[in-house]
Amino acid sequence: MTQGNRLLLTLLSGFAVGATMIAVGGTVRAQEPARNQSVFQRSRPDYDPLGVHAGAFRIFPRAEIGEAYNDNIFAVKNNEDSDFITLLRPQVRAESDWGRHALALQAGAENGRYLDHTHENYLDGYVSADSRLDVVYGTFIRSGLGWQHLHEDRGSPDDVQGEEPTEYELYSANLGISRARGLISASLDGRVDRWNWHNVNAPGGHIDQNQRYRNQYLLVGQVGYEYLPNTSAFIRLTGRLRDYDGSDAGVDRDSEGYAAALGTQLNFTGKTSGEVFLGYQHTSYNDSSLDSYSSPSGGLDLLWNVTGLTSVRAFATGAIEETTSSGASSYIAIRFGSSIEHELLRNLLVGGAFTIGRDDYEGISRTDDVYIAGLTARYLINRNFYAGAELTHRTRTSDGSNDEFSQNVILLRIGAQL
Repeated sequence: MTQGNRLLLTLLSGFAVGATMIAVGGTVRAQEPARNQSVFQRSRPDYDPLGVHAGAFRIFPRAEIGEAYNDNIFAVKNNEDSDFITLLRPQVRAESDWGRHALALQAGAENGRYLDHTHENYLDGYVSADSRLDVVYGTFIRSGLGWQHLHEDRGSPDDVQGEEPTEYELYSANLGISRARGLISASLDGRVDRWNWHNVNAPGGHIDQNQRYRNQYLLVGQVGYEYLPNTSAFIRLTGRLRDYDGSDAGVDRDSEGYAAALGTQLNFTGKTSGEVFLGYQHTSYNDSSLDSYSSPSGGLDLLWNVTGLTSVRAFATGAIEETTSSGASSYIAIRFGSSIEHELLRNLLVGGAFTIGRDDYEGISRTDDVYIAGLTARYLINRNFYAGAELTHRTRTSDGSNDEFSQNVILLRIGAQL
């Protein structure tokens, strides 16, 4: 890879720490101003579910059924197989209704049933709890616990092509504290993630996934200064440790990394908001056969509420992702994209989005280009029923021709909620 290409790729890579600050904080956080909400995110009192009152909590149950058509279910370049997939998605959320502090509990599942290729059936699920403890005015502690049972998408660059999808568990815990008084704000957040992978059946035996078991430890500290109303400059420091249970064919994939970034929130005319940051990152691996990595880093997330009916979002993100590819220490995943959301009618929302990305592998000669485009529509029948439709196109080109594919998915869904 040339130095020019490396700079272009890595300028926006790093730990995607802009998104990480939200993820570490959990789902319970202070209500954000309307200027930070897009058309799809806004409250609609005539159509929002009221929930079920239960003591000090309000419970929001939801159930959804959908029918999808995928024209390339195995995400391969040639001899594509298509199928219809029935999707069942029950979920429930409980939120506290307290004057101080907050607690949110969530649970849900997604059951995918293939019409012809039944060995591709899957059942994903999740349970999580997030809390906020209000210590004194302007200071609060947030924490969270979560468990997810997931499967690896057939389009993943690390899919092992077993007889059925690769399943895994993801356990997460986070703890953080924030203080904002006057012009100065500060926060410190820690997160621990644990991945447990299942072995996969294959012709003549099974594919061992034990080498992918790992822990990740993340610590993010940030100090901000409000130099304009609702607009702060910040310094963000991130440390990360990845610890594998064992080696991968004799290769130790444990790594340590850090990042430092200087950025600012954006707030123009009350209609445009977001964040931009630039910095530096470094990741080193315990095994000398794996390439260490140092580069500039950065990110952007910008929301423009053009009118009360239309929102436009632009983003640029990057991350150093783990890989099972032999000889590669990791790959740098860069994503640029934009989306538009429009309220065609009060209860009819439409949108479109596209993403352009590049995955550049460290240590081997492989570069993947990723293109994703989609259209979506949401019809709010009333506060208890809704329907939707989605069309998604995804293409990956690669130096390795066997890793290329093109895929189209159409989804129709209807849901009920209280």
